[in-house]
Amino acid sequence: MARKDALRLRAVEVFSSAGLQTLYSEQVPTGQMWCIDHTAWEIDKATSGGSTRCRLYIDGHGYKHSIAEQDAPAADTLYTWSKNEYLYPGERLALDIDQGQAATTVNMCMTGYREEIKDA
Repeated sequence: MARKDALRLRAVEVFSSAGLQTLYSEQVPTGQMWCIDHTAWEIDKATSGGSTRCRLYIDGHGYKHSIAEQDAPAADTLYTWSKNEYLYPGERLALDIDQGQAATTVNMCMTGYREEIKDA
């Protein structure tokens, strides 16, 4: 059985402009597979009209694999996803904030494990 090493990642960004904002995790390096078993995110600003939307997805290989969506998220509220998501070399987790406000701070934390894999 392959050795599993604990994985704890954090991505934080302050977006200067309003509109579609995307926060990315680190990319999985060649020779590794990551299992993310818990993801939490929060934004510090949300539109008063409720038009903000957050989408969590796997980004890589030219497409988006949707995982979760939160319509009209509240500011300073922690949202979580606790299911195993497997990421392979070149992939990463991403969080789209649609209709985000200017000067929004986005924070995403991920935990799980990584293990070495052989190239096919």
